[in-house]
Amino acid sequence: MKSETVKSDPIGEVIASNTTAFSAVVRSKFSEALPVKFGELVKAETSTMKIFGIVSFIEHAPTEPNRKVAPHGKPKDELKREMPQVFELLQTEFRALVVGYETSLGVVPSMPPVPPDLHDFTYLATDEEQKNFFAKTPTFLRTVLNCRDASPDELLVAFLRNHLAHISRPMLISIGKELSYLLGDDHRRLEAILSRVCD
Repeated sequence: MKSETVKSDPIGEVIASNTTAFSAVVRSKFSEALPVKFGELVKAETSTMKIFGIVSFIEHAPTEPNRKVAPHGKPKDELKREMPQVFELLQTEFRALVVGYETSLGVVPSMPPVPPDLHDFTYLATDEEQKNFFAKTPTFLRTVLNCRDASPDELLVAFLRNHLAHISRPMLISIGKELSYLLGDDHRRLEAILSRVCD
């Protein structure tokens, strides 16, 4: 089952966190295929709760901030064969905007009382967790629209498109109504968001 695979296979490890966002470095075993994408629902698991976030930023960078990446003029496969050490000095980091948490009592669409701990593992949200998340009032919309890591509209479109299969029609209508309220009279912006989600 997917939940078992995800549970036993973390995609990253938390390196920075607060109550509004957390950052994680993707595990080296995923160097060939990135396990996470922009606008995806992920979770950090602590000893007491699961903290859900939407991936709002992904960056490939050197492991040392002051080190600059130099071009080598070779295809990637050839570079890996001849100079594998080059890739040992690189990492992929992603940042997730916190949109809720889950305890033994269920999903709470709010900021968690405490952030994830450093070195907690991160996972993709399972199908069941996605369904439970979208069964709640869409309070995450205001959080996404205030995002500073990326264009809020682009993040919202990516998030809803990535998880459209887990959003019921009544919830989609509820999301549209809430967005209409939050965006005020900006009908063109609302139409631009919804048309891209459902096309």
